[in-house]
Amino acid sequence: MKPQTLRLKNFGPFIDETIDFSKLTQAALFLITGKTGAGKTTIFDGMTYALFGETSGRLRSGKEMRSLFATPEDETSVFFSFEHQQLRYEVERKPEQLLAKRKGEGMRKQAAKVSLTIFDEKGKEIRQLTKRSEVDQEIKELLNLDAKQFSQIVLLPQGEFRNFLISSSSEKETVLRNLFGTQFFQRFTEQLKEKAKNKQKELDHLEQELVLLQRQFRSYEEKQPAGLQSFETVINEWKEYQDQVSTRLASEQEVLEQLKEEQKISETDYYHGKNQKSAYEEKQQLLAEQQVLNEQQQVIEEHQRWISHYEIAQQLRTPLERSQEYQESLTTQESEKQQLIIACNKVTSDLQKWQEQADVRENLEQKIAKMSQTLQEKQRLIPVADTFREKQSELSVMEKKVSELQQEIQQLADQQLILQERQQTSQTVLATQGELQEKQLVYERLRLEGERYCEQQQHLDHLDKELVKNHQYFEQTTEQLVEKQRLLEQQTHEFNQCKSDWAKQQITYLQTLLIPGEPCPVCGATEHPLTPDNRESVQENLAVLEEKMVQAEQSIEKTHQEIGRKEAEIEEINQQLARLSQQQVETSQQLDQQAIYLNTELKATFQIDVQEDIVQGLAEIEKTLNARLKEIKKAEEAQVRVMEELASNKEQSEQIKARQMLHNEKIQRLQGEMAGLSQQLGAEDLDTLVKEADQLAEQSSKSKQELEEQMAQGEKLQQESAVLTTKIEALTEQIEKTIAQYEKEQRKISSFLEQHTDFSSQEAIAALLKETVTYENRKTTIKDYQTKQLVLSTRLEQLAHVTYDEKSQDLTVLSERIEKIKQHIEEQQQLIYHLQQEYKTNQKVIMEFTTSYQNSQEQLDELIQLQQLSQTMNGENPKKTSIERYVLQVYLQEVLQVANEHLIRLTKSRYQFELDEEVGSYRGKTGLEINVYDDEAGTTRGSHTLSGGESFIAALSLALALAEVIQAQAGGITIEALFIDEGFGSLDEEALEMAMEALETVESEGRMIGIISHVRELKERVLQQIRIDTKGSGQSEIRYHFG
Repeated sequence: MKPQTLRLKNFGPFIDETIDFSKLTQAALFLITGKTGAGKTTIFDGMTYALFGETSGRLRSGKEMRSLFATPEDETSVFFSFEHQQLRYEVERKPEQLLAKRKGEGMRKQAAKVSLTIFDEKGKEIRQLTKRSEVDQEIKELLNLDAKQFSQIVLLPQGEFRNFLISSSSEKETVLRNLFGTQFFQRFTEQLKEKAKNKQKELDHLEQELVLLQRQFRSYEEKQPAGLQSFETVINEWKEYQDQVSTRLASEQEVLEQLKEEQKISETDYYHGKNQKSAYEEKQQLLAEQQVLNEQQQVIEEHQRWISHYEIAQQLRTPLERSQEYQESLTTQESEKQQLIIACNKVTSDLQKWQEQADVRENLEQKIAKMSQTLQEKQRLIPVADTFREKQSELSVMEKKVSELQQEIQQLADQQLILQERQQTSQTVLATQGELQEKQLVYERLRLEGERYCEQQQHLDHLDKELVKNHQYFEQTTEQLVEKQRLLEQQTHEFNQCKSDWAKQQITYLQTLLIPGEPCPVCGATEHPLTPDNRESVQENLAVLEEKMVQAEQSIEKTHQEIGRKEAEIEEINQQLARLSQQQVETSQQLDQQAIYLNTELKATFQIDVQEDIVQGLAEIEKTLNARLKEIKKAEEAQVRVMEELASNKEQSEQIKARQMLHNEKIQRLQGEMAGLSQQLGAEDLDTLVKEADQLAEQSSKSKQELEEQMAQGEKLQQESAVLTTKIEALTEQIEKTIAQYEKEQRKISSFLEQHTDFSSQEAIAALLKETVTYENRKTTIKDYQTKQLVLSTRLEQLAHVTYDEKSQDLTVLSERIEKIKQHIEEQQQLIYHLQQEYKTNQKVIMEFTTSYQNSQEQLDELIQLQQLSQTMNGENPKKTSIERYVLQVYLQEVLQVANEHLIRLTKSRYQFELDEEVGSYRGKTGLEINVYDDEAGTTRGSHTLSGGESFIAALSLALALAEVIQAQAGGITIEALFIDEGFGSLDEEALEMAMEALETVESEGRMIGIISHVRELKERVLQQIRIDTKGSGQSEIRYHFG
């Protein structure tokens, strides 16, 4: 992947800047320089955001990179193009941002957008992707890197790699873990530790459960086992006790069965006697009830005779009811017929009166016809009057428009005079343009000189600050060196004291191993007061002291390294101070010469003296020239506007005059039309015509309505008369039919009375038939009496043989005996239940105890295996190397193998990296220590002994190798660009020379290398430069410099 173009719009400190990497063709090495905070690293952030949607450091999101000085109308976007395998890729991203609404006021939230366009070698578009998921997937498949890996490969933080070289194995482990993602092994070992810890807790919990279960075992005597016993002893005792409980349960069960048999016999005798007594008492009760029923026999027979008489009368119920209905119907029909006759007479009278008013209706029809004729004449003239009024109104409007157009023509003439005056004023200003251009050329030349003067002044200020800063840093470093030396003396003393204590404890430990009677090899004594029982505590003390010695040794080693670094820093600061002093004198002389030249030129051309502040003088001149330029620009713009307005003025005047002529012609036409309409109307007026027509229409409508109402009234009276006549005839016929039906029913009643002489009259039968309730009640009484007689007779036959002797059967004694047996049975059942529950509970405890014991043994085996595995994986082994550090050793060996290819080439085969395989005194210094083999000396030494230039080359080789290894593991494309961020400011002249030679060697391999730095010496050495200048308001701009 080779970068081509990067455009940043409202991104960080850049408003709209484009970096064209294709311009950097003189050499593959270029410099990105600028003040601190100018936005050097923002360039790389823009590349990373365009590709992955996030910045290189992941400290800020895309929307947080939006420029603070961007207006609400300006979008934030990043455009990045690059080439790969003869294809060109263009990607543009816009973060989520708040922008001004396109229409109206207020803000709108614009969602994040992205597009990726791919072109072939001829520049023809192959395809375009606009969905974020598709773009991210395409870039991921192309690069096979994420944002973090891309930053690690393309942006190399040099200072971090020099620190990495001399760091301890523990510190390297943290860095390499993030680079190669071995957190899995770290988490795995931590999980093993945690799992072993949890397994120990589970085992402790199971042991507590076993103790609790022993206490839960219940015996009949409520005695607990004496103390904790072995598993086999406890189980055997419990099983023996359970057998005893089982035997007793069988014995008590037999006793319970005997009691139940006694209860059964006693209850049988008791219930037999009780049933005999109940049957005898029932028999006596039934005999008494039978005597009562015999006494009711005569009343029942009387009820039966009355019911028979009632049922015979039932035969005449229907004729009687029909006769009554016909009689009532005749009465109603006669009354209705009389009312119809009265209504018919009234309708006939009203109809005769209506026929007599025929002349009145005929006059009303004539009146209506006359009003209709007059109304038609009025309605014919109304449109004519309406048209006349419209023409009159239109004429008034046209006359008003002609007057307004005349006023507009006069206004345009006045405006034309004003525009001609403005045109003369603009021409006067434009006449001075030639003189101003000459002054601008002179100023531009002086401005460039002024910029160089400011750069020299800033450089001089920077040198002054650097001198002060280096003097302060020299004093601080000297004080820190003295402090470190005192600290080293104190740490050495503590280490020696700890070593002495360790030796004493070691001697004490060895005494515990001597055979009694043999002389001690140290003191020669044959008696040894310490016993082997003290060995464990001595071993613990030795372990503690060994740990303290390791820590003290680490501290001394670290302090030695710090003292070495401080001494190197002091030497480096002294050299830096000498260089800065020489540069300060040279820069001051150059400034004096430039000031004289600028003063002379400014006085000659602009007649100003700027002895005190050249920059201020140039700024005032620039301000004056800009103001003059603005005046001329305004005059040019005003000249153009005046010409446009004059042409527009003339065109408008001609258009208005044409419109005025059309309006005059229309006025003449309207006046002619109005004269013709006036002759048709005569003296009639539109309002009068409308009013009279409305009155005639209203009167005609009322007359028509009155005529229609009279005609409808006559028709209605004729219809009512016909309907009433029809109803009277139909009702007369119905009355005759009802009389015939009534007489028929009367004949049936007379025939019945002749056959049944026991009924005195028709009225007597009707009165008897009304006793329906009495009939039903007596039938129910007879039925109940017969049912009771049947039930009593049947039951008495069943109880005929029953007798009872109260003295021979005493039920009270039997009842008391049954209650006592029940009480004994309940007590026996409670005893058996208690034994059964105890047996079940104990069996459950035995099962749980057995299961828990077996689980505890399994857990113990697992715990031992886990502890052994955890110790091995965590580095508690002879090599003091954890599984993660072992994996990182493999990765680091691969990195060092690639790094040696660079280091051998850059140092001309003098140095090589070697991984220290010796086991250190503690785990923190074992496994990832990097040494350097010096071929000239033929020895291997620590990487912290390298000089400044040598350490830069070594760090560069390591950084390049690490980028290549990560890239190879990701399986992505070749990255043909490399950015080195800082790392040059602390190098002396010789070290800087070595670093530049190394970079030029890497450059020759065809990779584009960008150095991000503000070191002045690099500006002199690197010809191709991208300079980032600040404007003082937080904004920056990019310019190219080719030396």
